[in-house]
Amino acid sequence: MSEQPALLHARFPALLFSNGFGDHFLNLPAVRAVADLFPGRLTLICQRGFGRIFFHGIQFKMICEVSMTTIRGKRQFDADWVAEKVGPCDLLISLNPWHSSSVDRLLQCLAPNLSVGFFQEFGRQVRLNCRKHSADLGFDVVRALDRGLRLDEFSEAPVFPLHFVKQARRVWRAFPSRFRVLAIHADTKMQKMWPARRFAKLLDMFLQRQPDFLVVVVGTVDMELDRGHHGGRVIPAYGLPLATSALLVASSDLFIGIDSVMLHAADLFRVPGVGIFGPTSPDEWGFRWSPHRHVCSGGRMSTLSETKVFQAVERLLAATPLPALSRRRQLRIRQ
Repeated sequence: MSEQPALLHARFPALLFSNGFGDHFLNLPAVRAVADLFPGRLTLICQRGFGRIFFHGIQFKMICEVSMTTIRGKRQFDADWVAEKVGPCDLLISLNPWHSSSVDRLLQCLAPNLSVGFFQEFGRQVRLNCRKHSADLGFDVVRALDRGLRLDEFSEAPVFPLHFVKQARRVWRAFPSRFRVLAIHADTKMQKMWPARRFAKLLDMFLQRQPDFLVVVVGTVDMELDRGHHGGRVIPAYGLPLATSALLVASSDLFIGIDSVMLHAADLFRVPGVGIFGPTSPDEWGFRWSPHRHVCSGGRMSTLSETKVFQAVERLLAATPLPALSRRRQLRIRQ
């Protein structure tokens, strides 16, 4: 039997994945595809609290959630405990673009006959090509299992637990129905953030030109973007659970944001958007499916003008006609 059929005939496969919030959206198609290859047989190993939110609706044999810490830049976890919880494993698949001594220990404890991942410690090593889009990179591991699978076939919108959907509906009902909605996400790691004063000026320019829009700002940090001339049409929605914020983005007519988790949510929900990039590359982290424009500073975010971003928004709107206001999308969910 060749190696590829042997991989697909694994009786006790396990999938290891843990990374940043946005990476969970980017790798959602890959996780779906692996689960589809092993219906009812796949165990997911992931960071505590993440599996049942990001991968809700995917059929796993078991979800093993473990606490992870970062020590000297390396993610560490209790591999012995994970191996005990997982039990027999004849195939270990890793989507992680990182490696650590905890992964080495997990391989040792599980002792799978076959393993697939981006590093030489795995039996089948997949090339770690960070020049391609991150979603495509994760799917390279899937193609090592089955070359016939295609990323786009698994790129449908995320599914979230019902209590997040109900919360998003309550928030959404507070928005005046006569307006379209522009969703904004402005806070992330400092080096990827655009100055708040520029964001506020952008919103004033946009709202002056688009009187039928209001703005909802999601995130964790109050950027005070409602302090401009049109601040009455800017609704802060900070501090909501990530899934609730993603559902608000999903139901919006338009999105503008920095390189972070909500950009990837907008992309999977096919919300037209403008991504603002500085030290990171849109080729790797930008929109992949949704109608979009990318605006790049080429380095420091502070050098990027609000005029340049506004022009990108105008070009996107010109190329992507929105439905009539009476037919504006409602809260789009799959339960």
